[in-house]
Amino acid sequence: MNLLPATTPKTFSLLSIGQRGVGKTVFLAGSYSELHPDNCSDNSQELWFDCQDSDVQANLEKIKNHVARTSLYPPPTIKITNFNFSLKRQSRWGAKTVCHFRWWDIPGESCNIRNPDFQEMILASNSCCVFINAHALIQDQDYPGVIEDIYNQVAAIASIVYQYNLKYAFALILTKCDLIELNPVNLQQIEQNLQPLITYLDLVKATHQIFYSAIPIVSLEGVSRLQAKGAATPLLWLLSQMNDSAISSPPDVTSGLTEKLIIGQKLPPKTRRSIVIISLVSVGLLGAIASLFFAFNLFTPFPQPMPTIEQAPNSTQ
Repeated sequence: MNLLPATTPKTFSLLSIGQRGVGKTVFLAGSYSELHPDNCSDNSQELWFDCQDSDVQANLEKIKNHVARTSLYPPPTIKITNFNFSLKRQSRWGAKTVCHFRWWDIPGESCNIRNPDFQEMILASNSCCVFINAHALIQDQDYPGVIEDIYNQVAAIASIVYQYNLKYAFALILTKCDLIELNPVNLQQIEQNLQPLITYLDLVKATHQIFYSAIPIVSLEGVSRLQAKGAATPLLWLLSQMNDSAISSPPDVTSGLTEKLIIGQKLPPKTRRSIVIISLVSVGLLGAIASLFFAFNLFTPFPQPMPTIEQAPNSTQ
């Protein structure tokens, strides 16, 4: 994925949706760790994230130190925390800023579309990361029903985006993939469990892509750390969707947006929150449809038994 610096770097707000403990904070820390010059010994890093303030840097260092000290993932987020970054690119003329972005790290219990604070974040967002536990999606037969509310939240936002013809992208991030084997059978089951949501996103012509995230804890010279490889790909994809000067290498990445209005700027001020709630009600059938799929086993049955899943220690991101 190629991203060129903008003449005047823009600032984007990324919404994150996911249940408590799904791995949102680990994903952010892993992405930052992967795209950080300190982790590239030959200084050949082409793209990297820079923290915009000392508080952000301190919070990320706390996560890093917690993993190194305990060999465990950080505890779930207990309050909304803002992380502000700059995406930079190395060129023959030196380091250039591609864009800035704000990430809201939101406790899972706050990801509720009826929560006024969460509504305001939706209205102020440019794109969205949707986090789903891939391990639970395969191993727990009740999990698709548990995340029905997540599906409805995403569908509500997508319906607003469609109704007002906004440019908005959804990165569907399957976490904890280090706990499973991504073989054809497992991938088929994941795709089938996601089908109600994907079908709705396709129906409203929403820009979306699925990503598989595996960020295990490994020990290097006796020090534990997050091993992030490809973790930052969803963020780079979203930023390429939003940034005017994005140039796509993969065929599924567009060259930028023609309109940069956030949802809240497009909606009439007096009806901003009411439209969010109305949209939630209007897509309420999505959950019912999903329930019917799972209750009556309308998905194609698997022709072979599920393989044994190897669980790595401390893989509870």
